[in-house]
Amino acid sequence: MSEQFQAFWLQWVEAAFPDLDSRAYFLPPVYVNRVPMTRQSVGGQDVLVLQSASGQAGQSRRSATTPSTAGQTCLPQPSRVQASDVRDDAAMQRLLFCLQRLSDQNVEIMVGLSQLKFGQYLGEPCYAAAAAKLPIPANLPSALPRSWKHGDFDVLLIHRHYGLLACQVLSFGDNIQALNMSQQDIDNNIRKKLRDAVSQLDKAEAMLSHLVSDIAPCLRITKTIAVANLTTHQFQQAISHDTQLTQDLCRCLGTSDPADIPGLCLCCDQLSDPKTPWDVTSHVMKELGHWWQRRVAGAGPDSHMTPVVYKTLVARFCGPATTVSVPCTCPPRVSVKTLGQAVWWTGECYTAVITLFPEQVHLLHTAPPTLFVTGPPGTGKTVVLLLMAIQWLRCGYPVHVMMTCKESRAACFMLYHQLLQQTPATSTTQLRLLDYDLTPPADISRMLTELSEEASKGSLHIIADEVASRHFKSFCEKLPEIPNLHFWAASVYHGDAPAGWPVEIFTRPLRSPPTVVREVEQDPEISEYKDVETYAGRDVPDHTDGPPVRRLYHRGEGHSVERSVDCATCGLEVASVLRSLHVGQPIGAPSTAATTVGAPDPTPCLQWKDVLVLYWYDVSDSSGAVTAMREAGIPVRLMRVEDAEDVATRSSDVVWVADGALVRGLGRKVVVLLEYSDVNFAALSSLRLHAMSRCTSQLVIIYPEE
Repeated sequence: MSEQFQAFWLQWVEAAFPDLDSRAYFLPPVYVNRVPMTRQSVGGQDVLVLQSASGQAGQSRRSATTPSTAGQTCLPQPSRVQASDVRDDAAMQRLLFCLQRLSDQNVEIMVGLSQLKFGQYLGEPCYAAAAAKLPIPANLPSALPRSWKHGDFDVLLIHRHYGLLACQVLSFGDNIQALNMSQQDIDNNIRKKLRDAVSQLDKAEAMLSHLVSDIAPCLRITKTIAVANLTTHQFQQAISHDTQLTQDLCRCLGTSDPADIPGLCLCCDQLSDPKTPWDVTSHVMKELGHWWQRRVAGAGPDSHMTPVVYKTLVARFCGPATTVSVPCTCPPRVSVKTLGQAVWWTGECYTAVITLFPEQVHLLHTAPPTLFVTGPPGTGKTVVLLLMAIQWLRCGYPVHVMMTCKESRAACFMLYHQLLQQTPATSTTQLRLLDYDLTPPADISRMLTELSEEASKGSLHIIADEVASRHFKSFCEKLPEIPNLHFWAASVYHGDAPAGWPVEIFTRPLRSPPTVVREVEQDPEISEYKDVETYAGRDVPDHTDGPPVRRLYHRGEGHSVERSVDCATCGLEVASVLRSLHVGQPIGAPSTAATTVGAPDPTPCLQWKDVLVLYWYDVSDSSGAVTAMREAGIPVRLMRVEDAEDVATRSSDVVWVADGALVRGLGRKVVVLLEYSDVNFAALSSLRLHAMSRCTSQLVIIYPEE
């Protein structure tokens, strides 16, 4: 049975990491941060409210008041996140950004794991019987202290040529000024942290030596320390007068010369700027390269690391029997190893649970009768409309969801069906969908009469999302005096606000990871024309920076036609990206032997309906890219205006190919821009604003040849 399991682990690894022999992989593929938040009840709905690590609300455009906790639910609160947790995550993420860039530039063949606990190695219960039959059991031998089984690897690199590298990451140093510490206290703290790091690395080396002893007992194990917020000078100064610490560091790092110690560690001099950790500059790459040569590559390849040993180690440490979990707000924990799983989980982090900032919860508590909510995409406008409508329904008021143009149909269909799901007792007499279109030659007088008749019954409660129509403002100003009018509307365009209505501006991103937000905020309507408010800092950590944007190019062999939407080769490349994310196809399944001891819980995977392919030109069912995707086995359907409800409700498990204007307000984990060009701005106006912003995880952009 053990042999069958190990064979399955190897097969799983080959399927999950098809380029294992030619590139680097990191597990998890995106680093997931611990995010400080509390759980509250708003309108009877479970809501996660983002907080700063110190527990104070961040500041938005208007001064925020933290709501009372009296409305909290009895459900378990998320784990408390300390300021030190946030600092540790930030330091770890910077290091991983740099290592990933280094591996890409140098074409390093390795697998990197972050925050892997010793007990997670071959720790999946369904594989316990197989793990127990290995020559070397997963648990530590009795000769080592029992407390060591609770250790972990901050960062562990399994390199195809250089063996194993264990790295301990220290975050101390970024808050020195805020703490107003003396130089002596600073040095004492640095020394303490370094002594702890040496101890942790000793544990890591002992554990690694034990775990790989049946595979390659003499495999090279290299150790290093990353002090992400201290300069080389600060590091050197702190250890210069501590003889014992210097000796311990020399032993740990494998050098006899104390002067070598700082160069064998990573200091902030060799890492990206903490304000823009994703931007690994050429200068940083040069410094990283020098460190890599000194610490890792300088010793040359390890003869014990053969191709078979490398793949076996990856199968043990990264295969299905070892847990690679990420922080999550609620059980069960999720194992994230492949990019497809990371894309799925990133989307879940941003959309699975209603999440708001404290000032938005306060707004719902105060609830003015009329309100215009504006701000860039993904800042919580739709969520606030949804929760306000739920509160009205719970109070017994009929609620009208009003469309205002074809661009608002999908968003309003989504709101309507979410209200039906959130308030199952709601009948169609309490919730009504107003299929209005205010663009000429609309019969505005009929609509006004209809609303007046509804108001005559006692009150009128309306929500309208994506009111991106210049006619909405004049429509509202024509509304007759209605004593009990409650009308909340939202648009990315602040200029659509009706005269006299209070306006609330949301600018802190909620729905998309920073990789997507950084693309959206470049749209000229935000950055140049100021028709849309600019994004503000969250003041709260993001769940993750998100998967890197995939950039494809309509050029080269096979790209013979003018437009990418007509290009079969581009369609095949999109299909290849979706296949690489294992959309609709979980990676492998346990072997027959595994099922006899209980198969693991299946890791969720992306579905076809998690994908949108968007365009801004005319596209038909016979367009080259669409045809090629279909022939490659991708279930694609071209969206028409009448498909808005199906797309909004995710009823069909297909990849919708849609005009970006028709899916405003929606979100999908994978968004492919079938054609994008900064050159032809007139034709592709607001493509970043209305198309890229639909993405909640993996953004794919096809650029034209130019």
